[in-house]
Amino acid sequence: MGCGPVSDRDDFSQKVKEALARRVGFACSNPSCRQLTVGPEEGGEGAFSVGEAAHITGAAPGGPRYDPDLTHEQRSCIDNGIWLCAKCATLVDKDREHYPAGRLREWREWAERGARLALEGVEAPGVVDRQNDMELIRFYAQCFDREAFQQPFMGERSVTDFDRAIEDTITAINTGCLRSRDGHVLAEAKGKVYLTNPDWRDKMDTVVDILRAIRSRYAEAIKSKEVYVASPQPDGQQADWIQPELGAWMDATRAQALRLFGELCEAVNVPAPVFPRPHWPF
Repeated sequence: MGCGPVSDRDDFSQKVKEALARRVGFACSNPSCRQLTVGPEEGGEGAFSVGEAAHITGAAPGGPRYDPDLTHEQRSCIDNGIWLCAKCATLVDKDREHYPAGRLREWREWAERGARLALEGVEAPGVVDRQNDMELIRFYAQCFDREAFQQPFMGERSVTDFDRAIEDTITAINTGCLRSRDGHVLAEAKGKVYLTNPDWRDKMDTVVDILRAIRSRYAEAIKSKEVYVASPQPDGQQADWIQPELGAWMDATRAQALRLFGELCEAVNVPAPVFPRPHWPF
């Protein structure tokens, strides 16, 4: 793939932008999003896009993740790009520490791999590898073994950490890579697209959809002031204020996701996540 023309911002050429979008099936490369970014115009023959060809390292000095060691040509090449929906493109630039260049490159790799799998198909129709699927369900059970799925939302000391834990869980289920908060790989398997039992795969799709709904509701709550994010204290504690109605919704929705996943755990004789854990008071 050729590089884009040199400019003050080292922007991508139209050819590079189109290639980035096509290589991931026009879906956002964020594994916790995967929103389709193109659709038909109402009442016409055209189409519109809500996607962006985002720079992994900044297009200009001062930009997010800017790397001064790159040449103009390297900054405008496809290797420095990732296709994202408009919301995620803004997110990764606003929270630069949480979304370093290495993480964005992993997203691109996972998204391209997922697009190819969706195109080719993981298994021939009707072929179910039960042993493979059992191992994957056991792995996904590890992904839920975190505080965000163990205590009521009203008991969260940091709702920001809660949101990121939900994001990390979605990413682990979609990609098969479970990481700690500092980015250390805890376990690796395969993403849910590798489930060969179509009913199990549909259930995991629904589980992830519910988790995405939790993140969307959290974002709305921040905007509407239903939750107040406190500043970290000297002792490291951070007690956030949460509207009770929001807490009840979060608890009920998480319980719904865990009940559905629990059905798969029961099918493979794996202990299902319990929410809330007995030691967390209501």
